[in-house]
Amino acid sequence: MALLPRSGDAQVGSNMKDQMIFHFCSKAMTAELEQAGKTPPRGMVEQTCACVVQQINGRASIDQAKAICQTQAQQKYALP
Repeated sequence: MALLPRSGDAQVGSNMKDQMIFHFCSKAMTAELEQAGKTPPRGMVEQTCACVVQQINGRASIDQAKAICQTQAQQKYALP
């Protein structure tokens, strides 16, 4: 089970902190989507969580990173 996107996908560092952020983000996102009865478009969870990792590494809070990356995902994947 890969915790980080493949080479060529959104860039995420390979350190343990980045892997943990990515892992917990993807678990939370998947659970939220399942609870809402929605299937995410291919690559959305990976790209959104890579964004969260990048935002947190850029000193954003978890809430700020989530808001920024959710907005980007909604725009890219045309979500309501």
